Amino acid sequence: MIGKILGERYRLQEKIGEGGMALVYKGTDTLLGRTVAVKILRENLTGDKELVRSFRREALSAANLSHPNIVNVYDVGQENNLYYIVMEYIDGQTLKDLILEKGTLPPSQVVSIAIQICEALEEAHKHNTVHRDIKPHNILITPAGRIKVADFGIARGVTNTTITYTSTIIGSVHYLSPEQASGKPAEERSDIYSLGIVLYEMLTGTVPFSGENPVAVALKHIQENVPFPAEINTEVSLELEEIIMQAVEKNPTDRYRTAKELKEDLKTLEEHLKVNFSYSNKYNGRANNAQRTKNNSSRQKKDRRRVRLVIALVSIVVLSGLFFVIYTMFSSFFLTPEVAVPELEGLPLQQAVDSLQEVGLGFEVVGQVSSPDVPTGYVVSQKPLAGRMVQKVREIELVLSTGPAFIQVPGVLGKLEMEARISLQAAGFEVGKEEIFCDEVDAGRVISQLPGEGSRLIKGEIVTIMVSKGAEPLELADLHGLSLQEAETWLANSGLVLRHIRELTNRAPANQVINQFPDPGEILKKGDPVDLTVSIGPDLSRVQKYRITVNIPPERVPLGEKIEIIITDIRGEQRETVEYWGNPITVEGYERGQVTVIYNEEILAYREFPG
Repeated sequence: MIGKILGERYRLQEKIGEGGMALVYKGTDTLLGRTVAVKILRENLTGDKELVRSFRREALSAANLSHPNIVNVYDVGQENNLYYIVMEYIDGQTLKDLILEKGTLPPSQVVSIAIQICEALEEAHKHNTVHRDIKPHNILITPAGRIKVADFGIARGVTNTTITYTSTIIGSVHYLSPEQASGKPAEERSDIYSLGIVLYEMLTGTVPFSGENPVAVALKHIQENVPFPAEINTEVSLELEEIIMQAVEKNPTDRYRTAKELKEDLKTLEEHLKVNFSYSNKYNGRANNAQRTKNNSSRQKKDRRRVRLVIALVSIVVLSGLFFVIYTMFSSFFLTPEVAVPELEGLPLQQAVDSLQEVGLGFEVVGQVSSPDVPTGYVVSQKPLAGRMVQKVREIELVLSTGPAFIQVPGVLGKLEMEARISLQAAGFEVGKEEIFCDEVDAGRVISQLPGEGSRLIKGEIVTIMVSKGAEPLELADLHGLSLQEAETWLANSGLVLRHIRELTNRAPANQVINQFPDPGEILKKGDPVDLTVSIGPDLSRVQKYRITVNIPPERVPLGEKIEIIITDIRGEQRETVEYWGNPITVEGYERGQVTVIYNEEILAYREFPG
């Protein structure tokens, strides 16, 4: 791709980044002579027409945003199978790079960065554009320290396509709002939640939730509260912590209503930081603790004398008792013989008791636990372990099995795939998946589950969900030459919708399809619209009309019998049935037509019109 020129204007110079959806190149706008960044949709995604449409639509939407804290979008284009977006080139680093380099950032810098991100969000939300993918990777820092938020609106295409359990969301799931993780639409407050997670990471050097896979992380966003950042970084003031915790509330209605509200609180805090106000002392309670320590000092001195006397008396009593216990234990130890603890795990209780009694040991059942592998009433564990030497008559602690634990299967019909996975995994089940085409259910939603809702399974067993792939795609037929009625019938039988009918004067017969959109062979799905152009017939004033006479041999048709006359010309086909009485038949038709006379399915005569 290096050296390639797109749109006869943008020359690609070097690759500077890549993600799950696109590759990013540094390039030159040869028309204006400026450096640009060119984002190119990955070729393996260009076959997804819905994704391509979304990519272009959202990029055009983002191009309408103009703000100092937003990366400008200059152009959107396509060249063969390449779909690209031309953006402002930022010669700097991402916020993610800065966090990895520094570990944690000073609160004053964090607040300044967050205010600029709020400025960008405020501008976008005014234009009804929700980012949907706020994360440090999408936040650029210029050499002058200005914050530039990238990929506004473009993230929508990614989210709609990859909200299901795929590797594409791995980079973003750590910043995903609970409603997005549940498969619900993102809104302005979703961006605020994601920004709250970014604030948390800038101050602590880490994201609040991690897990073995994206679904595990998404589940934590839905179910678990974000830890207090001050638990990791004691430099985080209570006031800054409260701002973050309000931004990351689980319920969107409990968060800041707008990016402007969040920005105003951050600006107030920034003013305090400028005069070096010590929030950590004021709000974390360290100053109050120091004051309490000073006030209580004199009282503690007086109490110390009383405590020393009490300790001395108690020590005498305790030492006397301890001497007696030690003497008793050592006497018992040296006088009682030792035996080896038998293997009891996996045995039924009575058999375990018999084994203990044989060697002179007792037992105590100290608990019961569920186990998918050990039957009810059998020993799950023992203490001490088998083979240990203990004194006779000692009681061995036993834990018994209650058998496997059964869990009720939740219902997930109609849910998005990720939402269904989260619900089932939260209940303790593994998830299997199958996909089928379904006209009635939107792609990505669960059609059925096995076992069904309310079934009881052992924890860890598999629940299989059937996920819709949407309506089965079909190839649009070539409708040219069909009558409008024939075309309508084909479209109806195929589940397609006839949207527009355009009528044109044409040499084709009236009511015949002469054009269609989309073209024949296009892959559609049920419910998609199709437009037709239909001929209203030729302009007969511009076509020569003729009259010709057709002679019928009298010996071939008895008088009074009915014969059929078929005229086919520029008007289409006209049929007429008449009685034959031995006279020649005169007919009218237009140039390049023909007339056919038929009796008892036998052609009696055939003539062509001139032209």
